[in-house]
Amino acid sequence: MNTQTLLNNVATINKDNAIIVNAKDFLKELRQVATAVAKPSDRRPNLTFVHVRVTENNLILEATDSHVLERANVAASISDELVGKEFLIDGKFAKNLSKTPTKFGKSLWLFPKIVNRKYSGLLTVAANGEKYIDDSRGNISVFGYPDLVRVTPYFNDATVKFDVQQKEIFPVLKEIVKKSDVGALLVKGNVVKLKYFDGRKDLEFPLAVTNVEVEGEFEINFNVKKLKQRLQHLSSRENLTFRFYQNAYRPFTISRENGGLGLVCPIRLY
Repeated sequence: MNTQTLLNNVATINKDNAIIVNAKDFLKELRQVATAVAKPSDRRPNLTFVHVRVTENNLILEATDSHVLERANVAASISDELVGKEFLIDGKFAKNLSKTPTKFGKSLWLFPKIVNRKYSGLLTVAANGEKYIDDSRGNISVFGYPDLVRVTPYFNDATVKFDVQQKEIFPVLKEIVKKSDVGALLVKGNVVKLKYFDGRKDLEFPLAVTNVEVEGEFEINFNVKKLKQRLQHLSSRENLTFRFYQNAYRPFTISRENGGLGLVCPIRLY
């Protein structure tokens, strides 16, 4: 991340091209969404970025590495000429920017550079008389980013559902990930369990859940580490809604109280 002191303050930048967001809210959601970007070693350059869609009143942040997905909405004050545009934020830049959200004050000013109605690859973030520049996009086209809405299941298609607080499920995931990358979730009646195989037998951990909806018995295998990453930055008291769709070979979703969404693909065991 390049940092440069402004001569005066953010007023030195053209406000007509600005997106203004609450610093704390934006950086909290940016940190969460950035956990889903692909690693550079995955050799899928487009997926190493957070994709941002600009609407009239908010920003839609989204990221995927093709195994997990994160999406969040952030309220914003947006200039008319930016509505309907898209831009990218480098995953590493996003993580660094969101590490210390309190240092930016109340508001952040985002200036994606649009040339001929297209994002040019330069994003300036300004706050407290400082500006932070993300120019890492290179030759990656914002229009090559996948349409994540199309791969997200419809909530009303869910065949299994339950609610659980972060503090009930996250400590169990932390313990399981010390022992295994692969775990399973079992739903039967009003009982929901996480389990993993320790080399000799299945070890099971019942969860305190509410509002369980299931017909018969349902079990799904998944990467424990990837689910843990979806939950690690959330409040311990946050209520989460897990939904599963049709069978154990489709992705499952984790809905948050503020409208945020996480998605995890299952894995097959042979």
